Amino acid sequence: MTSTHAQLAYQHLRSRLIAGEFQPGSRIRYGPIGQQLGISATPVREAMGLLANEGFVELVPQLGAVVRTIGRDELVELYEMREAIEPYAAAKAAERASPAQLDAIQRALGRMRSIAAKVAKTKSRTAGKCDTAEFEKADLGFHMLIIDATGNQTMVRSSESSNALVRVFSADRHAYDATIMEATCDDHASILDAIRSGDAARARDAMQRHIASGLQLTLQEIESRETNRWEVP
Repeated sequence: MTSTHAQLAYQHLRSRLIAGEFQPGSRIRYGPIGQQLGISATPVREAMGLLANEGFVELVPQLGAVVRTIGRDELVELYEMREAIEPYAAAKAAERASPAQLDAIQRALGRMRSIAAKVAKTKSRTAGKCDTAEFEKADLGFHMLIIDATGNQTMVRSSESSNALVRVFSADRHAYDATIMEATCDDHASILDAIRSGDAARARDAMQRHIASGLQLTLQEIESRETNRWEVP
């Protein structure tokens, strides 16, 4: 980044993309984003260039930045990247995590538990947009804190990208209900328990199962949407 304004625009846009505020295929206009942030369109354009390099958007002539739409195969590749890195990271975290890092991971899980409990009390037991965004934020935080506990900054950078992209593109935001949220929290609790115990093998296996489960859920949602799209009323 060459300017503070560009850094501001980058962080703002990346956070909104991860929160699901821009749907795949939608156009992001530089001017309105700049107005929201009180800056010109130039640093916004600069920030878009970096987001394009990271795979979040495409820079289309005459249109500007468009949120990427990815297919099933690329989504599977993103999960495969996570499955290659994160079980190893969980094992290393079991060996290296400090008490402060363990406490931070616990707080992220606690936040997820709180949101899941809130959703469970609603009549529909289905999360709204705000609760989904907060749950996703805490979920991403949980995973990144574990990877950060490895002390391997190259791993942190690689994993942050694949984690963030999965959250932007996973079936255009599959719906969260209380059951899914609670199951995710239970998976996370198993991972954290293994890390706290210093059991590298158990931490690795728990993380691998969790990511595999996430991929299966996402693929089921994609298949369900495709089936519904082609059903004759």
